[in-house]
Amino acid sequence: MNSNGGLQKHWFHISIHFALDSVLFYLATLAGLLIRFREDFSAVVAVYWPYILATAIIFSATTYIFGLYSTHSSSQGVANRAGILIFCTMVAVGLFVAGTYLDNFRPIGRGAALIVGSIGYVATLMHHLVLLHSLRYTRERVAYLICCEADEVETRLFRSFGTHHLELAGVIEHNGYQTKGDVNVLGHCKDLLEIVRRERISRLLCTGKSLRDTTLLKRFCELRYSGVSVMPLITLCEEVDQYVPLELLTPEWLLNASGEPHLLYIKKVKRLFDIVVSIAGLILSAPLLLAAMVAVKVTSAGPVFYRQVRSGRFGRQVNVTKLRTMRVDAEKGGAVWSTENDPRVTPVGRILRKYRIDEIPQLFHVLMGTMSFVGPRPERPEMIEKLATSIPYYQERLMVQPGITGWAQVNYPYGSSVEDARRKLEYDLYYMKNMSVFLDLFILLDTVRIVIRGGANDSLTRTEERSKAMQEFQLSTASAATPANPATPVNAADYEWTSV
Repeated sequence: MNSNGGLQKHWFHISIHFALDSVLFYLATLAGLLIRFREDFSAVVAVYWPYILATAIIFSATTYIFGLYSTHSSSQGVANRAGILIFCTMVAVGLFVAGTYLDNFRPIGRGAALIVGSIGYVATLMHHLVLLHSLRYTRERVAYLICCEADEVETRLFRSFGTHHLELAGVIEHNGYQTKGDVNVLGHCKDLLEIVRRERISRLLCTGKSLRDTTLLKRFCELRYSGVSVMPLITLCEEVDQYVPLELLTPEWLLNASGEPHLLYIKKVKRLFDIVVSIAGLILSAPLLLAAMVAVKVTSAGPVFYRQVRSGRFGRQVNVTKLRTMRVDAEKGGAVWSTENDPRVTPVGRILRKYRIDEIPQLFHVLMGTMSFVGPRPERPEMIEKLATSIPYYQERLMVQPGITGWAQVNYPYGSSVEDARRKLEYDLYYMKNMSVFLDLFILLDTVRIVIRGGANDSLTRTEERSKAMQEFQLSTASAATPANPATPVNAADYEWTSV
């Protein structure tokens, strides 16, 4: 699918701070080596520059894994952030010292490591104090253009989506509509430009219907050329929280999101990424896989591996192999969802599931090309058929190769209901639109975080407030009889899978 700006500010923010930490730690390492090896500084740097560069990147990668670049990290206090940075510094410097011992030139001792770590920690701590201040006190003012009751209900959706750094200044009425709820009215559309300047609005939200209104085109263009973003709520959700709300999804969005620009990435670059990561993963995880196989065999009766038919790209059936984590008779009554405390899971299987060790054998499928390392979770055909009847556009996730990990897997806890499947689809659609090596690398780092923590981050899951707002929005759009109702289910029969 084609990226049309969904990677703008969030990933730009992440990349800038990731790069800045890398530069600071790189310079700190050079400064530490200069202090410790004054006369031999040039010779030391000439030999160890690959280790120095790797150290800087490892520090930033570890910092990302702990979520310190995320806009949601503003809730972390200074002490907590400082403690995490100490750990990240120790990891980076420790690996740097270990790397120098692989070379016969001159291993870095404890004194040099202490100097490098101290300078690197102080420099990056200063950066993160500035970053934390920015995250806590920088807010963008947003206004909503409304022309009907459904638009007004959508403003309540906005308030329930958890947009931490956006402030809803109020609504601007259009087309004679008068608001019915308790919301601040900024004025009428005829005074749009004046209102935006007066209220210091940086984003104007409106529905697709308003964006297609030719009478508003000139005003919208003037705003955009003045630096004010004009966008629908679905685009804002992509940019701020990196998911696509199904309640706002339309066939028009899907058509604009998909296209040829990603074809090269899917067929060439992504395949190369999969081969490299799967080979590296199999080599590094071989001892852990062997130990897990022995644990499964000695603790429960039955085979070590569990094979199951899943749906691959375009619905093709693929046999997926995992380490067995349940009793042999776990599905004697038919296919059912696994729950959080599923009694069918063995004690060892519970550990393997928590830290995703049972997924390691799927690296062979990635290497063979039947799966990708990053993509939507492969589901069983019968589950997909069932979910497609109640979740709009559910089968869109079959347009790309399923993956061992994915944007939905690292952002949403393990799902065991139709509602969970809906929410995970929102993240899958975001990934499908914005897939790239850049995003895959960050998902790889997020996967490391999941393995360390033993579970996905649940801070982004939908709240009861959002569920209530969604129901109200769906009732409003249904009563308005809109021609492109995003809640209309898409049946499996509407798709015909073909090879590309």
